[in-house]
Amino acid sequence: MAFGEYAHRSRCYNCSQHTDRSGRRRVSPCCPGQERPLVIVPLVISALLALITSPLSKRMGRWVFLVPAIASAVGFVWFASLAPRVWSGDALVETVTWIPSLGIDFGFRLGSLQLLLALVVTGVGAMILAYSVWYFETRTLKARTVGLLTGFAGSMLALVLADDIIVLVIAWELTTVFSYLLVGLNHSSRRNRSAAQTALIVTTAGGLSMLVGALILGSEAGTYSLADIIASPPEGVLAATSVMLLLVGALTKSANFPFHFWLPGAMAAPTPVSAFLHAAAMVKAGIYLAAALVPAFAGVPLFRPVLILLGVATMIIGAWRALSQTDIKVLLAHGTVSQLGLLMTVVGIGTKASVLGGLALLAAHAMFKAALFMVVGVVDKQYGTRDLNKLGAVARERPVLAVAAVVAAAAMAGIPPTFAFTAKEVGLEAAWEAIGLAAIPDWLGLFAFAGIIIGSIGTVAYTLRFIVGTFISVGSSAEQARAEAPALRTGPRSHLVGLFPLSLALLGLAGGFLGDSVTSALHGAFSDVADGHESYLALWHGFTPALAGSVFAIFGGAVAWFVLGRRMNEPEEPRYSAGAVYAAFMRDLDRMAVEVTGRTQSGSLPIHISTIIVTLLVLTLGGLMFTSFAFPETVFADSIGQAVVGIAISVCAVIAANTRGRLKTFMLLGAVGYGTALMFLLHGAPDLALTQVLAETVMLVLLVLVLRHLPKYFTNRPLKGARWLRALIAVVGGLMAAIVTLLAIGARSERPISDRFYEMAYEFGYGQNIVNVTLVDIRAWDTVGEISVLLVAATGVASLIFLRTRVVDPTGTLKGRRGRPAPVESTSTSWLRAGGGIDMHARAPMLEMMTRLLFPVMLVVSVYLLFAGHNDPGGGFIAGMVAGIALCVRYLAAGALELADAAPIDAGKLLGGGIALAALTLIAPVFFGGSVGQSYDTYVTIWGMGEIHLVTSLLFDVGVYLVVVGTVLDFIRSLGSGIDAHWRNDQTPVPSAHSDRTLPMSQNTRWQGGGR
Repeated sequence: MAFGEYAHRSRCYNCSQHTDRSGRRRVSPCCPGQERPLVIVPLVISALLALITSPLSKRMGRWVFLVPAIASAVGFVWFASLAPRVWSGDALVETVTWIPSLGIDFGFRLGSLQLLLALVVTGVGAMILAYSVWYFETRTLKARTVGLLTGFAGSMLALVLADDIIVLVIAWELTTVFSYLLVGLNHSSRRNRSAAQTALIVTTAGGLSMLVGALILGSEAGTYSLADIIASPPEGVLAATSVMLLLVGALTKSANFPFHFWLPGAMAAPTPVSAFLHAAAMVKAGIYLAAALVPAFAGVPLFRPVLILLGVATMIIGAWRALSQTDIKVLLAHGTVSQLGLLMTVVGIGTKASVLGGLALLAAHAMFKAALFMVVGVVDKQYGTRDLNKLGAVARERPVLAVAAVVAAAAMAGIPPTFAFTAKEVGLEAAWEAIGLAAIPDWLGLFAFAGIIIGSIGTVAYTLRFIVGTFISVGSSAEQARAEAPALRTGPRSHLVGLFPLSLALLGLAGGFLGDSVTSALHGAFSDVADGHESYLALWHGFTPALAGSVFAIFGGAVAWFVLGRRMNEPEEPRYSAGAVYAAFMRDLDRMAVEVTGRTQSGSLPIHISTIIVTLLVLTLGGLMFTSFAFPETVFADSIGQAVVGIAISVCAVIAANTRGRLKTFMLLGAVGYGTALMFLLHGAPDLALTQVLAETVMLVLLVLVLRHLPKYFTNRPLKGARWLRALIAVVGGLMAAIVTLLAIGARSERPISDRFYEMAYEFGYGQNIVNVTLVDIRAWDTVGEISVLLVAATGVASLIFLRTRVVDPTGTLKGRRGRPAPVESTSTSWLRAGGGIDMHARAPMLEMMTRLLFPVMLVVSVYLLFAGHNDPGGGFIAGMVAGIALCVRYLAAGALELADAAPIDAGKLLGGGIALAALTLIAPVFFGGSVGQSYDTYVTIWGMGEIHLVTSLLFDVGVYLVVVGTVLDFIRSLGSGIDAHWRNDQTPVPSAHSDRTLPMSQNTRWQGGGR
């Protein structure tokens, strides 16, 4: 199959497997004539919606959430329509080949386990997105919020549908990134920034562990397909190690001990984010992964002990912390930690019944916890507080909300006849059964059974604390809180919002009566588990130890709440808790980083460069000492022209290194660059020569812009020991670079791959300019990396010049939007629109006249070079440089206003648009059955121009063109008008003419060559 080829595969349990030529197991296409569902379509739609919803929010306001909500609801219906086929034993698989040489595909699979998670993500997600219409206010809504939530939903869906474990890890990390951005929505809040950073660091560390585990497991199994690995699991120490590394990722994502501390802090995010990410979806990823691994790896020595021991610890710690909270959202956050420990414990038992119970609990938890978080959001909005001491008797004013809260809380506490009760019963039954299983030590089974009961006691206790404190009893300051927080929303919409959590709560209640149907639906997820007996979901299993445990937990929880829960207040963070240890570690890490930076980053550019060169010299010399080598035959020059140019370049470089004048140095460096271009031309490379000339020209302009505000001369200190040492390092470094280049040429034993570029350019690049075809087709990914460097460089320079801090402006800068001054009206003596605004003594009429004549010509030339570059010298980079030089000329002629008139567009949009266009051009062929970066050509006849040969890689070249123009524009604005603004405000310290120290600008005399 070619790179990027798309294929549908539908696997039935009766179908055979075979191995392809690469040695990977492939599933035989089966059931001819059957409809082939598009599992990948919801992922594509989610990605598109994530891109368009943020711009839409500026027009639609909070109503924009209805767009992804409706799409999510349609996705729920779509997956539900596939359910009968999946439940019948037909696993639906779709694959897009990604890296065939490594056996990595964009593979997606819809089985019973994946279907359950997909229904949770789309169903609960639709409810939460619709609820967001009520929760957010248009005037305060950040445009990126809806795009990030939609992007997260798509990433979570990709995670649960991914069959290739490398793709699973990628989706896993995407959910981490979206979580970080959503928790940190209010980036002006230190609390939000800290919570987002903690969540990112902890879950990313787990993700890195997962990546290593996935690579090892795929290598040991000979395939990266999760379904194939589960069907035929590898054995041995490496395989077991890889599984444990995967479990580290699962434990961090699902906030299990000792990684549980990040989740309560993440509740600083808006309530819909907490309900979706940190209750219903993202934190379930670890449970999903553990459940997926159980059929194949439950017998790994540490699999069950790790999950059960850490799960029980998480359950008890979370319940105890929840029981002492006064903030009801934080209470539910710690309760979520406890429930995640319960889920991990039940799944970790690793039997048929435990997988059934764990997955049923997962679905139940998603419904009741999302409902409860929505309830908290309503209470917070209505009463302006989440403090139990200031709440109470909310049921009298919000009866619908109270009913939703009570039903959902009953499910959280495991009260019959809720669906959560039936699921917990099966979990307790699995723990009791484990006591007598040969595959599980008796003590471990007993520990799991007792731990679930103790954790359930805590769950009942904090549930009562939440319900009674919020909806029934009257808090000590409840009346005062009502007086201070007038009814923010008292209309019909305020009362109807309770229907969202009520719908989820009632669905969780109805599930308790659908035990047989749910058991049948989940059969495919636990049927392959080797240990234990099959169980079923039901409200009544008879008088069993599991029932006794449930009854004991309910009454014990009520007693615990009565004795402890009504009186406990939020305690201080324990000194040696996991969160405290993490905080101490990060604090020490920051301190060490500061100390290392202080010792190694002195701020001296010569020291930094010398360190780099010396390191390279040591490594190179060390390699040469243990390597046999021979110099190739060399000639001084092929022609007199080469010799003359080479000598001239060398002389200019030596003089530049010894001159004191800054302007003279820059001119000599320019001569070195132009001489190099001439050398390229003598070697028959006009494209390279043209590129070098243009790049050198832009560089000279930028250097001159900086030079305007620097002293005329470099330091006049005599050459002492340190400077002689730097000179020696420079000379030795240059000689070593030349020697290594010669050795590399002589060491080549195979024909260089570039020799094939001639035929490649014609065969599938459809161009005659080999240099340009190489950039936009053969090595297009390299070009994307190179233009990304330009983007980073431009952004870095702009960030340094236009720096903004969080410190309040002491001069009292006015806030709000302010337009730039209107351009000065042109006069009869002004060649340029902004020329009349320049002081008469500073104007250059001849330059203005030439600029007016040259600017349009240069733009036309740049467009010509852009379109001609595929067959003749030119291309996106060269064309962009020509356009950039045209903008430079406009700025030099009449200043910042003239530049704004010539390019009234944000440079960042050019940079981002160019990168996006280049990337989309590379990826687009995949959706049409081609490979990444594949080019297509066509001939178009245009009246007056004849037949024109068009190649799709031209779009890639346009992207490069936009990036280059945006980079030059950003540099001009930063180093030109940006530095001018600093100069006018006396903000920038500059070096003294005779010292390395800096002085405030007010103490320096402006250089005579200062610009406008």
